[in-house]
Amino acid sequence: MPDSNPIFSGSFPAGALDEFSGRGVRPVVFDIIAPDGETSILPDDLKLVLHVNPSNMSVKYQKIIERSQTKSGFVEQHFGDGTQTLDFETATGGFMRLYTGLSSNTSPTMTGGTRRETLAYNSYLDLLALFHNNGSVYDIAGQVALQGKIKITFDGGIFFGWFTTFSVTESTDKPYQFSLSAGFEVEREIQSWRTAVSLSNPLISPT
Repeated sequence: MPDSNPIFSGSFPAGALDEFSGRGVRPVVFDIIAPDGETSILPDDLKLVLHVNPSNMSVKYQKIIERSQTKSGFVEQHFGDGTQTLDFETATGGFMRLYTGLSSNTSPTMTGGTRRETLAYNSYLDLLALFHNNGSVYDIAGQVALQGKIKITFDGGIFFGWFTTFSVTESTDKPYQFSLSAGFEVEREIQSWRTAVSLSNPLISPT
């Protein structure tokens, strides 16, 4: 029988299920959520997982604070939380082709195929399409039939929102991959918070 294991695979061959693989590395999982903010419009076994995890992810929080000067001093007003953003920097995997190895070839007339026929490039196009659609679902006429949201899940944190920026850098220093960066505006965040309980304090009982 032929070997069913793929020759090439990403860092997370089981996709979103790699979160529970016990290998100690969790993937960044993207999903598209319906306008109700809860229901996924994708099949359970179809989620977008980055080919490799980002090299850098930063969650930025800010408060809306207004300061004005009066005769008696400054008056400071607090208006709650401002816009929350999620920025990440990542890269595609190496553009690896079967039998020919790493490829930076962009000419279809050359032998050996181009980098477009690689798993890493396909994964990059999936992420680019996710940015362009940005949660929108189109009908057959090309009109937006449903405006959903993007859901990002990583390490127990869940972020709902939309992409604001996406940039691709191709450099001669890295001829076999693209460097990617993206900005994401968070509409809602879900985090599982844990509180530490001191068992040595008789006035505090564990729950």
